[in-house]
Amino acid sequence: GWFCALFSGSIFMSVMFNGFSLWLSMHAALRAQCASVSLLTRKVRLPIPSMGQLDQARVFGSSFENQKARDVFRVPFMRHAQHAPEMPYHVEDGDKKSKKKNQPNDPRKEFASTSRDTVPSWIRDEVVVDKGDGFKGDGTLSVRDPLDAPEHFKMLLKAQEEWRDFDIYARVSMLYGVVSFLYAVTYYAVGTTISELRGFWVMWSVTLVFSAAQALIMRLDILRTGQHRLPYAEWLGHAAPFFAVIGCSLEYRYHYSEASVALSFGFALLAIFAHFVMALRMLDLAYPDNPQKDMPEEPGRQWWPGTWQVPSAFTRHLWFITPPTRLDPKVAPCLINEMKDMEEHGGGFDTKKLRKNQLTAPQSPALASMEDMSPYKCSKDLPWQLMRIVILTAALQWAFVFITTGVEVILGPE
Repeated sequence: GWFCALFSGSIFMSVMFNGFSLWLSMHAALRAQCASVSLLTRKVRLPIPSMGQLDQARVFGSSFENQKARDVFRVPFMRHAQHAPEMPYHVEDGDKKSKKKNQPNDPRKEFASTSRDTVPSWIRDEVVVDKGDGFKGDGTLSVRDPLDAPEHFKMLLKAQEEWRDFDIYARVSMLYGVVSFLYAVTYYAVGTTISELRGFWVMWSVTLVFSAAQALIMRLDILRTGQHRLPYAEWLGHAAPFFAVIGCSLEYRYHYSEASVALSFGFALLAIFAHFVMALRMLDLAYPDNPQKDMPEEPGRQWWPGTWQVPSAFTRHLWFITPPTRLDPKVAPCLINEMKDMEEHGGGFDTKKLRKNQLTAPQSPALASMEDMSPYKCSKDLPWQLMRIVILTAALQWAFVFITTGVEVILGPE
C-alpha cells in the first residue's frame, strides 16, 4: 500500500504542477501579445514626419528674400546682425571636466559660417527656434533629462508587470512538475524490477540513475543564494526513492519476519517524510524575496529593476530583459525626449542653464493609461498566491499519506 501511495502521489504532483505551468504560460503569452499589440497600435507611433512638417523643414530659393535687409546687403567679412545663440547646458555639475564634456557643439564651428560671435538670422532661426515657430524660454519651462528613459520604455516596463509573475511561476512550476515526474518514473521502474523481474541490483541502479538526473536538474535551475529557511533540504527529497528501495528489499524475503516488516514500514515512513520535506523546500525556493538594489546591466544578460519581487533561487534562468530606467551616457542620446520638448515648447528651448534637480519629465497621458490596459483587475501577486496553494496541496498530500501509513502500522493491514 505504501509503495502505491508513493507512486500515485508522485504522478498526481506531476500532473498538477505541469498543468498549472501550462495554464500560467498560456496566460503570460496571451497577455504579452495583447500588450504588444496595444503598444504598437495605440501607444507608440513611429516618428514619421507628415507632409506639412516636410514642407516646413525644406528651404526654397525664395527664402533668401525673407531675410532682413541688413543680412541681404551685408558687406562680406563684416559683422552679422544677429548674435550667436547661447546653447544651454542640459546638465550642470560642479566638476569642470563634466562641464566640458556636456557642453554642446559651437554653432559657429558646426555651421562654419563665420569665426566671429555673430551669425546670420537664418542660423539663429534654425538653432534657436528650429523652424517650429517656437520661442525662447527663460528656464521656467520643464525640460526632460536627456538620460531619462523615453515614454515607450516606461510603458513597456509597466506592461511587463502584467505577465511577469505568470512567466516566473510557469518556469518554477515546470521544474517541480519534471522533478515529480522523475519520482514517478523511479517508482514505476522499482516496482517493475522488484515484482516482475526480481532484479534487486537493477532496482538499485535504476534508482541511482533517476535520482542523479533529478538532482542535476535541480542544481542547474536553482541558486543557493538569498535567505532560505530550509537550505539543502532538497537532498533529503532526492534520497526518498532510496528509502523506498530499502523497504522493498526488506519486504521481499523468502521467509516471513516481523522485524523486516517493521523495518520496511519505518523506511516507508521515512520516504514519505522525505517527500513532505521536499514539498516544503519547493515552497521555500519559490518564495519571492524582498526588493533589492538594481542588477548590473551587462550585454546579453537578463535585467529587471530591483523593485520586482522575484524568487532569488531562480534568478539565473529568468530571462527578463526590461527597458532601463536611465539611458547610458556613453550611447547616443535618444531623440524622443528632444522631440517631446520641442513639441511642448512650440519648437523653442530654454536659454537658461538647468541643473539636475530642475530637469523634469512631465507625466504622459499614455503612460498614465497603461493601468487600464488590463482586461480585469487582480492582485499582481496572484500567480504566487496560486503557486503557494498548489505546493501546500502537495505537502498536505504527503502529510496525509504519512498519517494514514502510521495508522496502518499501528492497526495492522487487516
